[in-house]
Amino acid sequence: KLASASEDKTVKIWNAITGELILTLEGHSEVVMSVVWSPDGTKLASASVDATVKIWNAVTGKWILTLVGHSGNVTSVDWSPEGTKLASA
Repeated sequence: KLASASEDKTVKIWNAITGELILTLEGHSEVVMSVVWSPDGTKLASASVDATVKIWNAVTGKWILTLVGHSGNVTSVDWSPEGTKLASA
């Protein structure tokens, strides 16, 4: 699978072999700048110009949590190797 961040305010999950769209994750109110899989592959974290980081269930596409606190654009997000922490900028 492949995940993409988009200017249309969504995260998309694709079949990396066929190119077929599997899921579209909607919830950000502005452009999504970055998306990353959790180390175990069960979650996605997305960073957006809407100043939030969102956590998603990568299997169902359902929103789990929104992290707020940035005062401006969030352009990058990454999981720690063990998958218990997130870093955003």
